[in-house]
Amino acid sequence: MTVRATIVGLLCVAFLCLATPYTDLVMQGSRMVANHLPIGVLGIFLVMVLIVNSVFRVLAARWAFTRTELMVIFIMMLVASSIPSTGYIALVLPLLAGRTYFAPDHPKWDSLFGQYLRKWLIPQDPQAMRWFYEGLPPGQSIPWGTWLVPLAAWALFAGMFWAGYFCLSMILRKQWIEHERLTFPLAQVPLEIVGDDERPSGISTPFWRNKLVWVGFLIVFLMHTSNSMSRWYGFFPSFQFTNISLGSEKWVWPWNAWLGMTLSFYPSLIGIAYLISTEVAASLWFFYLLNRAQRLGIALYGLEVQGASGGFNSTTYFRGQEVGAFFALAVFLFWGARKQLLATIRASAHGERDPRDPFPLPWAVVGFLLSVAGVAAWGMAAGMDWWASVLVVMFFYAVAIGLTRLVSAGGVMYVECSFMPQDFTNNFLGTSGMSAHNLTPLAMSTRIFMFNQEVTWWPYLMNSFKIAHSINMKGKHLLLAVALAMVTAVTVGYYFGLRTIYHNGAVTLGTAMEEPPTWTYNKLQTYLEAPVEKSVLGICSTIGGAVLMWVLLVLNRNYLWWRLNPVGYLMGSTGTLAQIWSSTLIGWACSTISLHYGGLKLYRQLRPFFLGLILGEFMAAGVWLLIDYALGVRMHTIFP
Repeated sequence: MTVRATIVGLLCVAFLCLATPYTDLVMQGSRMVANHLPIGVLGIFLVMVLIVNSVFRVLAARWAFTRTELMVIFIMMLVASSIPSTGYIALVLPLLAGRTYFAPDHPKWDSLFGQYLRKWLIPQDPQAMRWFYEGLPPGQSIPWGTWLVPLAAWALFAGMFWAGYFCLSMILRKQWIEHERLTFPLAQVPLEIVGDDERPSGISTPFWRNKLVWVGFLIVFLMHTSNSMSRWYGFFPSFQFTNISLGSEKWVWPWNAWLGMTLSFYPSLIGIAYLISTEVAASLWFFYLLNRAQRLGIALYGLEVQGASGGFNSTTYFRGQEVGAFFALAVFLFWGARKQLLATIRASAHGERDPRDPFPLPWAVVGFLLSVAGVAAWGMAAGMDWWASVLVVMFFYAVAIGLTRLVSAGGVMYVECSFMPQDFTNNFLGTSGMSAHNLTPLAMSTRIFMFNQEVTWWPYLMNSFKIAHSINMKGKHLLLAVALAMVTAVTVGYYFGLRTIYHNGAVTLGTAMEEPPTWTYNKLQTYLEAPVEKSVLGICSTIGGAVLMWVLLVLNRNYLWWRLNPVGYLMGSTGTLAQIWSSTLIGWACSTISLHYGGLKLYRQLRPFFLGLILGEFMAAGVWLLIDYALGVRMHTIFP
C-alpha cells in the first residue's frame, strides 16, 4: 500500500460521492451503486487499468500502477461505494427531513410517536426542511448548522455498526477464505482484469488479448447501444431484456397464483451464474420455482381467503420461513467455525499472528462485543429499552451474515430478504410487546440500515478481505484503507448529498426523496394505531424455516450426493429472485453443459466469454451515463 495509491483511492471515493447523488437523483438513470459489484466502481477501475496505466507505461514504465496499488484503489472504492447511495446517505437525509416536511399532511404522526423522537435524531428547523424539499430561495445558503447534530449522531451509530462488521469479517476471514475456500465470484472479476503482471499493461494483458472476452463484451455492449439509440432513431433495433410477460395476467384460478411471473435476461447475471458453483446457481432458480409451487398449492387448496383475519396468511408464512432460515444459517456458520476460532485465539494468546489480520483475533471478538454494546447504548439513548436495543442489533447482524454468505459463496449481486425486524417481533411479541418508544427508533434505523439489502455494507467488506488475501496485503494496511475510505465517504457524501438536494429541491428528484419518510412513518403509524397480537403461524413458520435450513445445511456439508446448496432457500420468496431467476437458470445451464461435455478444460476456455458479458453490460451502462449527462437526458436506464 503506497501513498500514491491511497491518495488516488481517496480521490476516486470523493468522485463517487459527487457523481452518485447526481446520477441517482437528478438523472435517475442507471444507478452507479445498485448491487455488490457496482457499475461506478468497476467503470473507474477499468479506466485506471485500460487507459491510465497504458498511458503511464508509454510515458515511463515505472509510473504505471502496480497490481497491488490498483487493487487497493478498488478496495477503497468498493467499501465506500454504497455510502452516498441507498446504503446510507440517500436514505438518512430524506428520512430525517421528511419527518418535519410531510408532518402537516399526516397529523397523527405527532400524536402517535412525535414525543418519542429525541431532538438530536432529526433536524429541528422547519424552514430548512422546506428548503430541502422545495429548493433554496435565491441568495440563501445551505443551513449546515441545523444538520450538524443529527448527522453526527447517525454517523456515530453507523460507525459503530460498521466497526462490528469489520470485527466479524476478521473473525470469519480464516474460516471462509482459507478453510472453506469460498469462491467469492464477484471478487474474481477485478482480479481477472488486472491479471498476474506486477504492473498490468492495459489491453495487452493475456485477459484482454483473449478474443472471447471481446466477443462477449461487444455482443452485450452493442445490443444495449442499439436499444439506447432506438430512443431517438427508430431504425435501430430494440431488444427486450427484462420483464418479458408469460401471460400470467390472463391466467385463471388456480394458476393466477403465479400472477406477475416474468422472464428477465441480464447478460451480466448470466455471466456471474456461469462463474459460481453449479450447486449455488441451481439452488437459486430451484427454490424460486419451489416457492411458486407452494403458492400454487395454497391457491389450489384454498388456504388463504382474501380479506379474512386470523387465518392463514401467505406473507406471514413465507416471511417466517425466511427469518428462521437466516437465524439458522448464522448459528450454523459460527458453530461450524468454532474449532478454527478457538485455535486461532489460542495461537494469538501465545504471540502468533497472521500478518493478514489487522489486529489479533481476541481484539476482534472484544471489538465486536463493544460495537454491539455501543449500538445498543445508542438505541437506549434514543429511547429504546436495553433488551429491545440488543435484540434488534443482534437481529441486524444475523441477517447480514446470511446476506454476506449469499454474496461470498454464491456471487449473488442482488441480495434481499423480504422481512424486517418488526415482522419477527410482531410474530413473537406482538406490537404491544415492543411499544411506541421502542418501535420509533427501530423504524428509522431499520429503514436506513436494513431496507435496501442490495447495497448492504458487509458483503463489500468481505469481498475486500478476499481481494486483500489474494494480493497478500497486510491486515493493518487493509484497516487503514477501509477506515480512510469510510471517513471520506461519510463526510464528502454528506456534503455533496445535501448540496445536490438543496440546489435542486427534493420534490423534483422523484419518489426517492418522498417514499422513505412517508412509507416509514406511515408504517409506524399503522403499527401503533392497529396493534397486532402474537402470530402462531408466524412462530411456527419461523421454527419450521430454521429446522428446514438446518437440515439443508447438514445435508450439504456432510453428503457429497446432495447437490443443492441451501443459500437459495434464503431468497426463495423475494422479489429480487423473481427478477434474476431466469438469468441464473441460463448461466447454470451453460456451466453444467460445458462441464458435462467438455470438462474443466472447456469450462475454463469459455470463462472469458462470460466475463465479457459482465463487462459489456457494465461498460454500456457507464458509457451511456456519460452520454446522457452530456446531452441532459434523464430516466434512461440500462442496468440494473
